[in-house]
Amino acid sequence: MVYALNIFNFIDGKEDDYREYSVKAGKIIYGKGGRVVSSGWNPIRKLHGDRERKYMIVVEFPNKKIFQDFLDEAERQNIHSLRENSTTDYIWTLYEPWDIRKWVKNI
Repeated sequence: MVYALNIFNFIDGKEDDYREYSVKAGKIIYGKGGRVVSSGWNPIRKLHGDRERKYMIVVEFPNKKIFQDFLDEAERQNIHSLRENSTTDYIWTLYEPWDIRKWVKNI
């Protein structure tokens, strides 16, 4: 498994473009065995960081190849521009799983 973390803000008036992106991207993601495992908005409390981002999504992919397949298919369908033109302050990072409990026990 790998996890894609997306945190971002909307550009005012462009929310419908991101909604369209979400539908199209979701069809690709779920079609390849991925899934949205968490999403959130409207941070309750800013704990640390340089800039507040009001939305977050975590997507689980079976592996890095499937993530790349998603990127490639989204490029073929030309949907990335919907995301790029509707959001700002976007951070998109791919993570490998980390068993923090096991890691902590190694102290």
